[in-house]
Amino acid sequence: SPHLRFLVDYYDKTICSVIVVFDGHNNPFRRKILSMAFQNSALLEAVFALSQSHLQSRKRMGLSTVSYPEIASPIMTPTSPHSPMTPDSYRSHSSDCSPSIHGIPDSAIRHKNNCTRLLQNHLADSVASKEDPVSATLLILLFYHLCDSGVGMFKTHLAGVKRLMMMREVGTETGRWGWMETIFCWLDNMCSSINNREAQLRGGYLDMIRDSSDEWGLESLTGCNRDLFMRLAGLGRINILSQMPTTPGAENVHLDDVNDDGKSEPARNENDGRRDFWLAWNAMKSDLYEWRPTTHHAATFSRMNLDRGSESTSPRKAKSPPGFAPPTAHAKAKEAVEMNHWLHACNVYRYAAILYLDRLAYPHLPSSHSIFQNTIREVLDHVACVPPVGLGSRLLWPLFITGSECVVDAHKTLIRERCLDMQNDVGFFNKFSSLDVLEKIWKSDEEEGNSGIFAGARRLGKPENRSIGGRGLRWRKIIGSDKMEYLMI
Repeated sequence: SPHLRFLVDYYDKTICSVIVVFDGHNNPFRRKILSMAFQNSALLEAVFALSQSHLQSRKRMGLSTVSYPEIASPIMTPTSPHSPMTPDSYRSHSSDCSPSIHGIPDSAIRHKNNCTRLLQNHLADSVASKEDPVSATLLILLFYHLCDSGVGMFKTHLAGVKRLMMMREVGTETGRWGWMETIFCWLDNMCSSINNREAQLRGGYLDMIRDSSDEWGLESLTGCNRDLFMRLAGLGRINILSQMPTTPGAENVHLDDVNDDGKSEPARNENDGRRDFWLAWNAMKSDLYEWRPTTHHAATFSRMNLDRGSESTSPRKAKSPPGFAPPTAHAKAKEAVEMNHWLHACNVYRYAAILYLDRLAYPHLPSSHSIFQNTIREVLDHVACVPPVGLGSRLLWPLFITGSECVVDAHKTLIRERCLDMQNDVGFFNKFSSLDVLEKIWKSDEEEGNSGIFAGARRLGKPENRSIGGRGLRWRKIIGSDKMEYLMI
């Protein structure tokens, strides 16, 4: 039908251009997914569901998009210009934009349910279940939930993915690996660090990502440096180790953490019975401090050759006129700027990971302590050097970690603006859901009398905040759930 053709075209022209860092003519979400979808009904229904959900997500945020059926020929009509959401318009929407209040259209739910039913039939077939379209369907369904709200049963979903990967015999033993497996591992590991669990896709799977020579490697797909990701993937485990029982009386050992000179790390008791945690914590923190990003696998606009042969017609990125070749000096200067953006983006992730580790080590200290605030300033200094669209729209995870510890109003404003920029650029509702969690954390601070002014650490946290390990991560009391998880990427 015309409407279904419109949804396919919307996926091609709009979603494929925002689902990766920089679009290109070999974008696997376009070149691989669409070709398989026309041969597989479950995958095609997943594409329909994702397109419909993305359309509704933009409408929920008051953003312009293609409309149907007002446009007589949607295949020939490009996406309308964005109507960016501002902090003021965000506040007017934040009270009534929750997915739990405004559900996605019945058509999106219907397509998702159709997809699930057809997928079950494929999974019951020992041959069909090992084929690429089944993995592709599971991947598009993950992005459907990201687009809808960013909240879902991701652990269960990814456990099914792991079983499927084992059936397909992908990994170091066979050498079989693909771009979809790379994304699955990325999603699982980044999800685990937020949701209080260990990643399910680790070990040899991470080695495959590190050694991949695919044009569409981790950097091009996610905007994260693969060497740094090898380190980020260990955060979920360290979080779990931090929650090991302590030696009786260890929490009562007096540590002089009241005097905050703004330079020294506060004292900590590493003889509290959590030997494995402290070994892993010290190794990871030392490694992150010593690690420096490189441009070896950098994902940049220039490297994706967008000026030559891109099939995308999305207005999201400007392109040179056909046949136009920019001067070599100009091209080199442009790429140098883009490489600089890449290095800053890597450092945003790096310092956010350090902030995460420090919160695990010092669950009792207030966010105003310099151990947190100094790192926040490092993160935000690097954020300011990355454009808000493209690569900048892939920084939700580090900005969420950073925002959870912000006490300075100017810092909160910057985080808020960047989250809204991401929402405007990508259109997936998980950006809004993440910001909503941060707003609840900040509101809780205000209710506890925190004015947002950096006041050092002359006041300790409340007794109930003197918990051990991962329970000190400030979002846990808001999003804690045994089943539902948040995915903040």
